[in-house]
Amino acid sequence: MTDERHRARDVPDAAGLSRRHALIKSTTGVAALACALGGCATSSKVQGSGQQAQAQYQDHPSGLERCGVCKHFIPTTGCEIVAAPVQANGWCKYYALF
Repeated sequence: MTDERHRARDVPDAAGLSRRHALIKSTTGVAALACALGGCATSSKVQGSGQQAQAQYQDHPSGLERCGVCKHFIPTTGCEIVAAPVQANGWCKYYALF
């Protein structure tokens, strides 16, 4: 009886499509979509060279404002404006929320 159920899953329905085939096709489509959208999310930010003193950079946040949520922040220890190292919990006068 178990073999009959397994074979029934692979038997095409009236439209000529088995469940297994449909599952494989839908999974492949989702994976392709994720890869396509992933390309849009890559970062092309370049490390800045501005002096930390000139930007009034500090190692701690200013209220709720912090480098980790700034649009200029490069994940790990970077910034598009201020020279590295820049901490995610730091802050400078160029802070801009997204």
